[in-house]
Amino acid sequence: MKAKHVGLDIAKSVFQAHGTDANGKSVFKCKLGRSKVSAFFAKLGPFEVVLEACGSAHYWAWVISRVGHDVRLVPPDRVKPFIKKGKKNDAVDAAAICMAATHPDTIFVPIKSEEQQGVLSLHSTRALLVKQQTMLSNALRALASEFGLIAPLGTRHLPELMIKTETSVDLSAAIKQSVMLLFEHYEKVTQSIDALEAQIRARAKSNDDARRLMSIPRCLVPCFDGVLFSREWKEALWDRYVMGAPRPRTPCERQYSDRRLRSRR
Repeated sequence: MKAKHVGLDIAKSVFQAHGTDANGKSVFKCKLGRSKVSAFFAKLGPFEVVLEACGSAHYWAWVISRVGHDVRLVPPDRVKPFIKKGKKNDAVDAAAICMAATHPDTIFVPIKSEEQQGVLSLHSTRALLVKQQTMLSNALRALASEFGLIAPLGTRHLPELMIKTETSVDLSAAIKQSVMLLFEHYEKVTQSIDALEAQIRARAKSNDDARRLMSIPRCLVPCFDGVLFSREWKEALWDRYVMGAPRPRTPCERQYSDRRLRSRR
């Protein structure tokens, strides 16, 4: 087989492979079951296998790399211009991935290691739990306010709201049970968040690069929204700027924030 590039459109069960030679001419097209992907590439010579950087792409990059191929990930926005209009299917997607990989302006996505994916899972899981924590807190306050019970802002005042609910003689048993279930779920989520934060802090403190980054004064890195950082950067910045205790903004931060607001107008 004289293929040089192989575009692989990954899915849950059925994958589509598209091979091209050095001139971009199609050499083969085939469908692969999930269980046959590794065996298929193990039989082929060393190719450059290109995948779209989407869900499970890093896993399949590890699998295909183990059998001797050079795997590269292409961002989805680089693949989209090469998809033929009106012909959206797996075969067309695999061919578009091949064409995108050979374009000189294509920027490839670095393949994360299993350790990096593991660290990323801690951050993504924490982010999900924080959203759930906020939802539960809002639900508790909304439910209690329907019966005239309120508490000051801040999650630290939720236990106070629970005491008001339990000691109220005007509330029915059904309402008290509903509030109690929400609060118990809230406490479980909070405990899970604390456990994840402890792991993230420990990883950041055990990394030399992260420790150096955490020594940077706050005003030098006032905002990092939308900026891509490596795993060490994310851990260090998250630990220092997100996990840190609330504090007034420094003059440097206020000036930077005001400048950002003016630029958006």
